[in-house]
Amino acid sequence: MVNGTETVRMKFTKARKFLNPVNYILQMGYVSRKNKKSAIGRAMSAILQNAMVGTYPNIEVDPAKAKLSAGVKSALKVYSLERKGADIALNWDPVAERIRRDEWDDGIILCAYAIAQELAAINEEAALRQDGKLQLRLPEGMEVLPVHPYLIVHDRDKANFSDSQYLGLFV
Repeated sequence: MVNGTETVRMKFTKARKFLNPVNYILQMGYVSRKNKKSAIGRAMSAILQNAMVGTYPNIEVDPAKAKLSAGVKSALKVYSLERKGADIALNWDPVAERIRRDEWDDGIILCAYAIAQELAAINEEAALRQDGKLQLRLPEGMEVLPVHPYLIVHDRDKANFSDSQYLGLFV
């Protein structure tokens, strides 16, 4: 018989381990003026409710179900994502869908997350929705690691975010 307390403890431990390396993004992507929960609390809740897979003792976070941000901004329609060594190139059609007047300058964050090594990197150069492309250079040490890319859109003030988009696994 499985102890419920051990199962819950393991889920919390795995969720926290998954979220720690991306805490910087969570602090932006889960901010809310209406909700009194902390950003990490909201992110933990989302992971525990939606991204845990397996049964004790084989419980894991499913990266495809995990959200690094939550919000109402419209997502991008990605049409290509390529990795060549340390470089990840992302392209989207900035006019693929009707862009409202206030969305042309939405900021784009691409996060490459090496989960097993607990390392994450984001694009340091600003990218806007109207640009249609973004380049991320992985830091030294990450260029050979498998990474899970997540895409996040935010308004110019970083007050409103999109739900993060999981873009797969790059080996």
